[in-house]
Amino acid sequence: MSEPSINAVRPEDATHKAAVVMVHGFTGSGPGTWTDLAPRVAGDAQLSSWDCWTITYTTSWLPDICGIWSADADLSILAERLATDLARGTLARYKSLVLMAHSMGGLIVQKALLESKAIAARTSAVVLFGTPSNGLVKARTLKFWKRQLDGMAKGGAFVSGLRADWTRQFATKAPFSFLAVGGERDQFVPPESSLEPFPKEQRAVIAGNHVTMIHPPKSDPNVVDLVVRRIVRKKDDGDVGDSALRAIELGDFRSIIPENLEDARKLDEKALVRLAIALDSVGRRDDAYKVLAERDDLDSDVLGTMGGRLKRKWLLSGRRRADAEAAMAHYAKGYELACQADDLRQAYYHGINLAFLALVFRGNRADARRRAREVLDICRRCEAARDADEWVEAARGEAELILGNSDAALKAYDRFRSADADPWKLSSTYLNARTIAAEFGDRNLARRLGEVFRDPNP
Repeated sequence: MSEPSINAVRPEDATHKAAVVMVHGFTGSGPGTWTDLAPRVAGDAQLSSWDCWTITYTTSWLPDICGIWSADADLSILAERLATDLARGTLARYKSLVLMAHSMGGLIVQKALLESKAIAARTSAVVLFGTPSNGLVKARTLKFWKRQLDGMAKGGAFVSGLRADWTRQFATKAPFSFLAVGGERDQFVPPESSLEPFPKEQRAVIAGNHVTMIHPPKSDPNVVDLVVRRIVRKKDDGDVGDSALRAIELGDFRSIIPENLEDARKLDEKALVRLAIALDSVGRRDDAYKVLAERDDLDSDVLGTMGGRLKRKWLLSGRRRADAEAAMAHYAKGYELACQADDLRQAYYHGINLAFLALVFRGNRADARRRAREVLDICRRCEAARDADEWVEAARGEAELILGNSDAALKAYDRFRSADADPWKLSSTYLNARTIAAEFGDRNLARRLGEVFRDPNP
């Protein structure tokens, strides 16, 4: 009896919105190829909100008898089969995907991503183990025997076309994180084929040969950690929260970014703010500021978004004084407009950012404390008017932190985290809180903040 073509690694819990999908290579199978890695990846605590599946397609050493009897599908057909599973089959319900592949399976994954913009947009990470992305010289001598070997041949039509298309579509603007992994002893697929087609920042080398690299001993956590880190994708700017929700959120952000940013001129203010946040979240911070700065009809909300992009740029990109000065100017104008309009939500948002920058940029603790007290008063007025949103607790927590009231701050942050805030909101708030703790030189406070925001390495 043949094994299922799609197999859930953790079938009793396959109910989530994000999934890791594993694709085997030549002569392999889903459960057989991933017998070691699949349960270890699926069982990692950081991936508890991800389902895990293996896919099996027909591949063997039996010769193809094309047009007469039967033959294993070529790589283009297998890529369509994978795309069908992901877009219209069992796996279509997932909002975010991580695609892992071994050997020839990586060629199939690359082809499927190239052929479907929708699948590429849903994919948050791709990890290829020992994939002959630049083809195999040894496959040339046997390509008459198997069409799948013909597809792997170095210099052949399939590999040459794949590399040209990948360079054109994904070399500079891939919507997903990508990692090509080679085994240090793998000479079946040597480094010039598995690694060299990709830039160094997208490459890794692990122990083992072509087969043993994906069967690490249980005493060696390195490969599992490599995969988990690629999926979780925690960055230095304080990403916290559910990794699956973050991946889904990034996919949602990518879906609202137009191919031509000139279209941003047609957006209303709310849509413009959403676009700027999306651009910033996918790493296009300069574009985020550009689409905002080109508008001359800015209200306090848009001014706040401009200030936020510049503040993060200052925090994460070398701390250029001009960025912080411009951020403070935008926040100050936004605060003035919000107070004039009695817009309490906007007032405490701009006010707390002015307090933050007064502390960590200006080094003026007295001014920072003055502004923090103003923010706490605005938060109380906002709640009394029943006009508060989840941000009010983040603002209150930051104000209490600046004032040195760490217990009150931690309670407010805990309420904010418990309100099911979006991942980007949690990460932004945590980044500010960590920065304040660092400004005070309080390592214990940093540890306590990590506990609130569920950061294992504060």
